[in-house]
Amino acid sequence: MKNYILILGVAGVALGSYYAYAGNSATMTVTATIAHDVSLTTAGDINLGTITINPAYTEGYPSWHYDKSGVVSYNIGNGVVSANNATTSTFTANVPNPSECNDWIYGDEPCSGLKMENNGYIDNMFGDEESSCGFGFYYTGSNNRFNIYPRSCWIDDISKVTPGTYSGTLTISYNPS
Repeated sequence: MKNYILILGVAGVALGSYYAYAGNSATMTVTATIAHDVSLTTAGDINLGTITINPAYTEGYPSWHYDKSGVVSYNIGNGVVSANNATTSTFTANVPNPSECNDWIYGDEPCSGLKMENNGYIDNMFGDEESSCGFGFYYTGSNNRFNIYPRSCWIDDISKVTPGTYSGTLTISYNPS
């Protein structure tokens, strides 16, 4: 009987200690940030080549246009004497649905979370405040690769454009919806 009392006494102390331990608690907040690694990389720059203009032209709004392969497609004239075909470029982006970008897309119409800054335009491209070039891109159909190309360029006041080399920056970003 003595052993039973001793065992009950030890069990009671252990159980009481357990309840005392269980009554002490603390909480903490656990935070995690999820980042998407789309591995967005470009394969190279785009070169518009040499654009020859007639600085005396005053009739309107000179512009020229390119097809998806960078070939000048129309509007040579109206102050634009000639324009070379442009080199297009590619970029890769590991995005969920690249086939959403099955045709040219620009600006505030993102596909698969891809978007071009400034609505796909490079403003002040040729030194005139109102000159600009617009760009588009489309999914090539394989390996998360997209082709990016100039769509159209224009100059508001051709008399303000001086000879020289001009460049601008086009930024493509990924922002999931």
